[in-house]
Amino acid sequence: MLDACLSSRMARPPTARQLSLRRRACRLSLRSAVHVAADALFQFDYRGTNHAALWCSVEHVWLGRETFLHWAFCDSDIDIPWVVACATDAPGDSDLLHVAVRAELVAYWNGCLASLPGTGKPAWLPLP
Repeated sequence: MLDACLSSRMARPPTARQLSLRRRACRLSLRSAVHVAADALFQFDYRGTNHAALWCSVEHVWLGRETFLHWAFCDSDIDIPWVVACATDAPGDSDLLHVAVRAELVAYWNGCLASLPGTGKPAWLPLP
């Protein structure tokens, strides 16, 4: 999976939003940079009351955790590891960076599930 994600990054130049977030991330700790990037790139507003899913305002879709993580790593318009790679305490090794970013994204996800208001509307199932 990681190789496919890396090749997608090389295929497309970063977006203006990614460049802006990366400049901001260079002044933040890795934890803060990951949270700022996830807030900006996903904008979760609600949690599902019947499912462990979050409503993504940017894409207008319910996301499950695995889809969130896949998009955060592999979607070339998101690519959170690239966005936060210059954070003040980011590991220099790409494998260690991916492990640290994944841990922060899981913590971010769990925090959103615990703190966002629940809603049953719209009531369709989350993406896997």
